[in-house]
Amino acid sequence: MPRPKRQASNKKSLAPPVTVTKQRLLTRTRDLEALLAIAQTATQSLDIEKILNDTLDKSLEILGFDVGFIRVLDLAKMGMVVRAVRGLRSPEFLAGIAPVHSDRLNVTRIVFESKEPYVCADIRKNPIYKNRSMEREGVISTAAAPVMSKSRVLGIIVLGSRKHHRFAQSEINLLTAFGSQLGAALENAQLYEQVNKSKAYIENLVENAGDAIISTDMEHRILTWNRAAEVIFGYAKEEAIGQSLAILLPSGQLKELVELAEKVQIAGVLHNLEVRRKRKGNSVIDVGLAVSPIFDQDQTIAGFLHLAKDITEKKRFEKRLKELDKMKSDFVSNVSHELRTPLTAIKGSVDNMLDGIIGPLNEKQVRYLVRIKSNVDRLARLINDLLDLSRIEAGKIDLNPTYLPLLSLIQEAAESIRPIAAEKLISIETVYPDAGVKAWADRDKVIQVVTNLIGNAVKFAPAHSEVTVRFEPDGDEWVRISIADMGPGIPPGEADNVFDKFYQVAQVNRQKVRGTGLGLAICKALVEMHGGKIWVESDVGHGSSFSFTLPARQPFKLKAPSD
Repeated sequence: MPRPKRQASNKKSLAPPVTVTKQRLLTRTRDLEALLAIAQTATQSLDIEKILNDTLDKSLEILGFDVGFIRVLDLAKMGMVVRAVRGLRSPEFLAGIAPVHSDRLNVTRIVFESKEPYVCADIRKNPIYKNRSMEREGVISTAAAPVMSKSRVLGIIVLGSRKHHRFAQSEINLLTAFGSQLGAALENAQLYEQVNKSKAYIENLVENAGDAIISTDMEHRILTWNRAAEVIFGYAKEEAIGQSLAILLPSGQLKELVELAEKVQIAGVLHNLEVRRKRKGNSVIDVGLAVSPIFDQDQTIAGFLHLAKDITEKKRFEKRLKELDKMKSDFVSNVSHELRTPLTAIKGSVDNMLDGIIGPLNEKQVRYLVRIKSNVDRLARLINDLLDLSRIEAGKIDLNPTYLPLLSLIQEAAESIRPIAAEKLISIETVYPDAGVKAWADRDKVIQVVTNLIGNAVKFAPAHSEVTVRFEPDGDEWVRISIADMGPGIPPGEADNVFDKFYQVAQVNRQKVRGTGLGLAICKALVEMHGGKIWVESDVGHGSSFSFTLPARQPFKLKAPSD
C-alpha cells in the first residue's frame, strides 16, 4: 500500500538567529567598554606624557598587540616626534622626526594628509617602509590611525605585531576611535599646558616688574602684592595680602580710596596721578600712580589694579631744579639790570662824542667810536633778550591784547629792518589776500616777534634776494603770519631745535652768524602766550619759512589750530 505523501508546510521557520545577534551584542559591548576604558585613561590626567603612555598601554592591552608608539605633531620641527613607545628600542627610530610635508612618502604623511588609518599586513613587502627600522626589530604587521581633534591631526597612534596579522575592520575601527579619544584629551592637556605657561609667564612679569603692582577687591582688600611693592612700601607679601589698601594712606587721606574708585568707575583708567603714600614705619613717599578696573566674566568691575612707582627722588630733584631755575632767573635779571646802567652811560658818551660835543674828531677816532657804538648796541640787545626771557620764565610779562590791523603792524616792523636789508640789496615784500585782516593780540609783543623773524630772514638771505611776509586768515578763529627767505635752509634734523634757548643752526662752510640763540625762543614763548603756535618749514638750499598763528578775535574757548 503506497505511503501517503506529507503535505508541504506553508509556514517559515520563526526561530531568530540568536547566536549571531548575541555575538554582535557582545562585540558591540566589548567595543564600547574598550572605548570607555580608553576615554577614562585619556581624561584622568592633564599631564601630556602620562596621557600618551597610559593610552598606549591600554590600547595594546585591549587589542592584544606587543608593539606600539605615538607620534605627536611638533610645528617647530615641521614633523611628528615619538612621545610614547612600547616594544621598540632603535635609537634611530626613537630620535627620528617623521616629516608631514615631504617629497618622500611615509606613513605619517599619508595619515596626516588623508586623516584616515593606514594598515599594512606585511611591512617587509611595502616600499613605503624604506627606513626598515621597525622591520629590523622584527615587526611585520602595523596599523596607524590619526590622533585627531576638531578635524585637526595632532599625531598618529601605531600598533604592530611581530607575527603576520590581518587586521579586522573592527580592530581598525577601534584604533581610529582610540585616536579620536586621545586627540580630544591631548588638545585639552596642551591647552592647559599653554594656559599654565602663559600664567607663569605673566606671574613672572608681574613679580619681577620694576613698579609695584597691587590688585584689590571692591572693598580695597589687597589680593596680590609683587616684589616691587615689598621694596617700595616695606611690607612683605604675607603682611600685605588680606589687609586694606588704607595701610598705605597717610592720616587724613582715608577718603582717597573711595574717590579713586568712583573716578575709575566713571573714567575707566586713571593715569599719571601723583599722590603721597605711607611706608611701613610711617615714612611718607611720593608715588606716581595709575589705577584701572578689574572686570569679572560678566564685565562687572570686581576690583582695582594699582601700578605705583616711587617718585620721591624725582620730586626732590624737580623742586631743586625749580629753586635753581629761580636763582638763575634772579641772577640774570639782576646782572642784566646792573649792566644796563654803565652801558647806557657808555652809549650816551659815545653818541655825544660822535655829535662833536667835545670837539672835532679825525677819521680814525670816528671809526673807533662807531665800532664801540655798534658793539654797545649789540650788548644792549643781548641784555634785553636775557631780561625778556627771564621775565617770560618768571611769568612777569602781561599781555594787553587789542584788535590789531596786521598790515600797518607788519609794515612798521619791515621798515625798522629795511635799512639793514638795503645793505645786502634784499627787498622785503608784503603779501596779503585781504588788507583788513586783524588779530586779537598785544601790539608790542607781535611787533617784537615779526621784527625778530624778518631780521633773521634778512640775516640768512643771500644778497640780491627777497624776503616775503604774508598774512591771511587761518580758519575762522585764527590768522597766520609767515616770513619766508631764500637762504641756505635748515637741515631736517635741526628744524625741531631752532626754538630752543641758545640753539644756533650749524652753518657748514660759512662764517658763524652773530646772535645769542634767544630770539626764536622768545618768539615761541610770546606766540604761545597768545594761545597760538609757531613752526618752521625749510628746504635745504632753497630757504625757510617761519609761520605763527594768533587769535582772530577775543577768545573765550579756542581750539589750537591743526597742523
